[in-house]
Amino acid sequence: MTNAKTIIFVALYVSMIGGLCHVRAQMQWPVNPQAAEDYAADSQKAEDGDAEAAYRLGKTLESGRLGGLKDLKKALEFYRLAAQEGHHQAAERVVKIEAELSQSQEKQEASLPSLGY
Repeated sequence: MTNAKTIIFVALYVSMIGGLCHVRAQMQWPVNPQAAEDYAADSQKAEDGDAEAAYRLGKTLESGRLGGLKDLKKALEFYRLAAQEGHHQAAERVVKIEAELSQSQEKQEASLPSLGY
């Protein structure tokens, strides 16, 4: 059984991260206790080098399945970890998300007014 402290920590982390600027969406629904437990278990497995667990964490954060929380930058970190361990689907997601983030940044930079110096 997963450590109760870990589950509480994950639930607290998820509830607190909603206000940070890099988060794509605010919490839209309560965190399912089973989802928090799965997240905690996968976090430990990913830390231990489990590529499939890291990939699942990336998918969870990319899709917002954990209480509506979407965080592409954090998802990208987990996808990179899985890709380094040879996970092909994770490597594909890394390429796609990096391209999306690059395009988004280029659009933001293009919309900034020129100072004309």
